Amino acid sequence: MAPNDMHPSQAAGMHSHHEGEKFHSARGTGAISKNVPLSEVNRHCIPEDCWVALNGKVYDLSEFMDRHPGGPTTILAWAGKDASKFFNEIHKGVKIDSYLRPESYVGDLGVDENLMSDEFWHTLREARIVEVREEIDRVLSQTADNLHKADSILRLLQDKNTDPQLKIKLQRLETQKRAALDSEDYIKAMDVKKEIERILADQAHSHLHDVPLDIPNVSGGIPLSEVARHNKPHDCWIAINKTVYDLTDFLLHHPEQRNSILAWAGRDASPMYDKIPGRFPSKQWMDFFMRSEWKMGDVGTEPPKDPTMEQLKQLHDELRRLEGPSKEDIEAAKTAVKVPGKTDAPTLSEESRFPKLAEISAGKELPFFTRAEVAKHTTADEPYMIIHNRVYNLKPLIGSHPGGDDILLTKAGTDATKDFEVFEHSEKARVQRDRDMLVGQLVPGENTDWSAEATVAQVVGEETSEMARYMKYKVTDVAAAAVGWYIYKTLQNTKPLSQFTYSRALRHLHLIM
Repeated sequence: MAPNDMHPSQAAGMHSHHEGEKFHSARGTGAISKNVPLSEVNRHCIPEDCWVALNGKVYDLSEFMDRHPGGPTTILAWAGKDASKFFNEIHKGVKIDSYLRPESYVGDLGVDENLMSDEFWHTLREARIVEVREEIDRVLSQTADNLHKADSILRLLQDKNTDPQLKIKLQRLETQKRAALDSEDYIKAMDVKKEIERILADQAHSHLHDVPLDIPNVSGGIPLSEVARHNKPHDCWIAINKTVYDLTDFLLHHPEQRNSILAWAGRDASPMYDKIPGRFPSKQWMDFFMRSEWKMGDVGTEPPKDPTMEQLKQLHDELRRLEGPSKEDIEAAKTAVKVPGKTDAPTLSEESRFPKLAEISAGKELPFFTRAEVAKHTTADEPYMIIHNRVYNLKPLIGSHPGGDDILLTKAGTDATKDFEVFEHSEKARVQRDRDMLVGQLVPGENTDWSAEATVAQVVGEETSEMARYMKYKVTDVAAAAVGWYIYKTLQNTKPLSQFTYSRALRHLHLIM
């Protein structure tokens, strides 16, 4: 899942595993064991908390997925799983550590059964959660503010104390952003980023977080901590030889070099400078491609940090890793299993069969939903349903559906395309459905190919083939009756066995042949 265009692992001064383990021991699961059981990896399976096992090591790819050149959907498909075989087939020889920040390394996969069992590991995890909470309370009691706020969007989404309505808004916008990144529409991704910042800057939400929204004054230089915030394809800063450059525009016009650029997004690429002549970041490359307007400023010194706030930040990060996603989020992720089908957005066969549907959605920019997000909407107040890769809010139908409310609520939060097609809804009903209840569409990576020639024909065929099955059973009954009648008449025949064998039986055999 890492880019395979270049290998920054050759750079001097890169973080080694030992440095990663040193950092890891200070937070996360390091207080329990440097090893992580697969059952723990399985729990971290949502976009805001995405762990993946690769070649015996566990990584938190929540930060990396947006700058993954192949798009975030590929990583999300392996969230909470061991992707070693898939990774090695696609990226043979690539060292994933070279593309990740040190804190992305969680630990080694698997617990030594001679030391502890999986169950005991989780017992220790629960005990450590209690310890961390007590430590947070102790530190907070010594501060005047008595409050710790998230300083990044990722931490804000992971924080269980985040306002639910704000979290829903941010999650939906993050879904739009991931869909844009999958389709390499970086302009759209930038628009979504600006919308997120607008929401966070609103007076109703600005006091709930410490997420920096403005570019700092560069007169005193840009610290690398600020560069690290700009680590996406649609917002890409890189430090080279004590100078910070904004290469976002370059990525838009040079897709062939995205792998090599994104490997250093939000980082200091100086150790790699001139290692590969003609390639980024080399003197030849800088002389040929670099423009003066991309220069943001010089690298500055890091601003002073409050030791107490830094301690709180580390404790909260450790607590989030130990607790993992909520049970509701995990269940929603498990429900949203990617169904077989195309990985790109297929033409909806329903529109080819019912042309009026195209008129309803013409000109509309439908928001994207993941199957996990739809799976959370199962109540009568907001029952969502997926039909032909589109998302519908069925609340207007509650109380007036001919089949009753129970059939709707039992399918709420799921993909009900097959059930919908079995009942052969009319074009009028479909047009009314799209006009009154259409609220969005699935992200392209989770679409199912409901082509009219393939899947839909099969689904509709399940209903239309009932008569064929009935006729097949009747033919079988008739054949069985005929065989029984034949045996009965044969037993009534008084001819000797030898005569029967060489006359009647051979005559029938000859007819069959």
